[in-house]
Amino acid sequence: MPFAPWKSASVRLLACVSMLVVSCFVATRLDAQGVPTVQQSQFRSQWVGEQVDQIPLGGTATPLNSLGAVVGSLQTQDEVQREVDASLAGVQTKSPFAFKPSLGVGWQVSNQGNLQTNAAGGTSFGTASSAFASPTFAFLYDRAHGPWALSAGAATGYQYFVNPNYVGAGTGSSRNPLSATSFFKAGLEMSRYVINSLFTASAGNGYDIASGSYNVQTSVAANIETKYLVSDQSAVAFKSGYSYLNSSGSSRTPNNNTISDYINLSPIYYLSDKTHFSYMLGAGQTIQTIQQGTTAVGNTATTGNQSGNRNYVESLGKVKYNFTGKLSTDVSLGARYISSNISNSQNIGLRPAWAFGLGYTPTAKTSITFSTGEQGADIVPELNLLVNWVPRQKTMVSLGVTQSETFANSLGGQYLIQRGIIGTVTQNLFSSVTATLIGGYTTQTYVNLSSDQTNSQSAFQLPPSYYTASISVNWKIRDWVSLINSVNWNSGQQATTTGSQSTTGANSSAKYTPQAYYSISLNFAL
Repeated sequence: MPFAPWKSASVRLLACVSMLVVSCFVATRLDAQGVPTVQQSQFRSQWVGEQVDQIPLGGTATPLNSLGAVVGSLQTQDEVQREVDASLAGVQTKSPFAFKPSLGVGWQVSNQGNLQTNAAGGTSFGTASSAFASPTFAFLYDRAHGPWALSAGAATGYQYFVNPNYVGAGTGSSRNPLSATSFFKAGLEMSRYVINSLFTASAGNGYDIASGSYNVQTSVAANIETKYLVSDQSAVAFKSGYSYLNSSGSSRTPNNNTISDYINLSPIYYLSDKTHFSYMLGAGQTIQTIQQGTTAVGNTATTGNQSGNRNYVESLGKVKYNFTGKLSTDVSLGARYISSNISNSQNIGLRPAWAFGLGYTPTAKTSITFSTGEQGADIVPELNLLVNWVPRQKTMVSLGVTQSETFANSLGGQYLIQRGIIGTVTQNLFSSVTATLIGGYTTQTYVNLSSDQTNSQSAFQLPPSYYTASISVNWKIRDWVSLINSVNWNSGQQATTTGSQSTTGANSSAKYTPQAYYSISLNFAL
């Protein structure tokens, strides 16, 4: 199936919006694998240029999360057929290469645009503004040759604020947002076996609500899936994945790393066209390292490098059933054994493992994907819900709900549980004018992984709840120039403590002032 998501009008339009420093990352992310989150949206909200690691990549490579190994792709027959029809309708002779340079210039004003120091030694934000320039570049490659399908992309962008005192997008090395993303996808489809691989990488700076600080994050993910057809009624599948996240450039995340990997082996039996039985044997681990000197609000700096891991092996049986061409479900049940090097670790030993997934496309304009389960190194069930609705040609609506968990990047021996909801509405107002509205809410909670944890963790150490909203209007004046107006709001970024507020101890507190900024800019693209 030809891979050319950047050819569609909706994706081109959303990419144009994102180039001009508006929070349209979520809108493009909705069409990609997985479910969008408020955390990702906020961190990338001021990145410019195409984020090619998030463009639609189809259902061939499983995202690296604790559910992906079991639930996998839940595309219904209707969805697959529509993708085939669309790809055949778009067959055309084209170059496999695409180069997309652009330049955005504009003005931004923020209620937290200027950092001020008071007599008590604390700091606070004040209104300030700045002109900015945003050069970006993207390279894309896509070619299908015989049984092979290869796709690759790389993009980078930089937003430079002219006013040296403007800190609406961060301070120090984080003041001028920089972004770089890339991906490589390869697929081989033969009569008896299929191999798919997907590699993505990104690097950039932004406001990380998981630590309550501006930092720089570098991430890498690699996934490989293979399936071999033993007979007309049986097959063997193998999946493996790896992810790496580094957070740096902040006293709360000076050089902190989280690594996850897994391998799964699954014999599959096709009882009928509608019913599939499979068994999955898997193993994996999640590893965290925190650099000496990491300081979370309410805690003294770490006195030495800290590390922790959670390892697991698991065994599950799965039944997948296609009720109709519109509804597909799978149910998995089994057990897992978890070990950890964290002293007096909790949530280890023999534990149940389970997962449930559902894919439903009631109409050509509506799709629903739902998955939940507790497996691998999980301590609570993970959950993903994604709803896409296109009520009319000029209107697109998406809703994502998530519950996820990972090591906290600013505290050792802690899991951070994140629950969120985010929605996007895109409306073509006129033939050349489009409006995009985004809103989201998330909560964050620490969970001790050790029963002898001495530090009392509570919500003051990071935004316990977080809201975000944005609206942007894109006027495409010509094919090569667009005018963007954007208003963004969030419930607050921590400045610092002031006056009598304490910065250490169990009674410390942090100040969160709602942030709002307005941008107007022109984008020139080739």
